[in-house]
Parts: sequence; C-alpha cells; structure tokens
Amino acid sequence: MGSLIRKVNLRQLVWGAVAGAITVALMAVSYKVGLDQDKGEVAGEKSIIAEEFDEREVYIAVRSDCSDYKEEVILEDGRNVKKYCVSYQEGESAFDIMNRLVDENSDFTFGYDESDYGVFITSINNYHPDIQSKFWSFLVNAEMSMVGVKDYTVNEGDEILFKIEEVTF
Repeated sequence: MGSLIRKVNLRQLVWGAVAGAITVALMAVSYKVGLDQDKGEVAGEKSIIAEEFDEREVYIAVRSDCSDYKEEVILEDGRNVKKYCVSYQEGESAFDIMNRLVDENSDFTFGYDESDYGVFITSINNYHPDIQSKFWSFLVNAEMSMVGVKDYTVNEGDEILFKIEEVTF
C-alpha cells in the first residue's frame, strides 16, 4: 500500500508542476501585455506616443482631380507630414472634407468635441495631444484659419494643414 501512495503523490506532483508552469506562463504573458499597453501598444496595434508625434503634421490637398496625387508620409525638415488629397465638391466645409476623407481613406481618423463655440478637433490619426499643453491647429493655405473647421467653406486648390501647436497664455 505504501507504493500506491507514492504513485498518487507523484501523479499529483506532476500535475501540480504542469499547473504551476501554466500559471507562470500566463503571468508572463499578462506582464508583457501590461508593458506593451504602457508603451502605447494595444491588441497588437501600436498607437503613437506623444513624443514621437510632436512634429507631425497632416496635410489635405483639395483638388478637382486626385488621380495623380501621391498620398504619403514624408519627412520635411525633421517633421513627419502625412499627405492626403480630397476631390473638391462645391459648398463643403473643412469638417465635411474630413468626414469624407474618413470614408474614402482607411488610415485617416479624427475625433472632435462640439460646443457652443464650434467644433474642436481632439485627435487626428489616433493622436490625442495633451489638451493642457497642445492642440491641433487649423491652417488654410499656410495661414491660421479665422474660423473653425465646420465654418470654413473649402475652395478648389485649398491646402489644409493640421499641426500640433503649444498652448500659450
């Protein structure tokens, strides 16, 4: 009977070791996922960390024909510039253009808040600047727009630029 007890205890020991190994493996995976989320990675997709994005700009060309326009990400003077083209449609606002670009281009996204003061762009291409210190500025033809994206009616040939600016008081 003594040998039977040893076999049961040995079997329990083996299963205990297997269960322990599985537990340790799951803990290691959980730890790795937690580290990746701290680095801005979620579900295998990398989001953009603020320090990498501070010099990024988003450029939207409004043209009658975008067939020969090359949408790309380029480096200009150390800045990362993402370029898009949207076909001109009379009467559209810059906000309408952005919504159409979301529908037409799978890598363009934006978020916004709307208030009595108009539409405030909160994110572009999954980057949300710290609103305490930075914001997405809205420029048309290299000039800061005097109206918001929902109030600006685009013209054919407009060059719309969104870039991160520092909040100054």
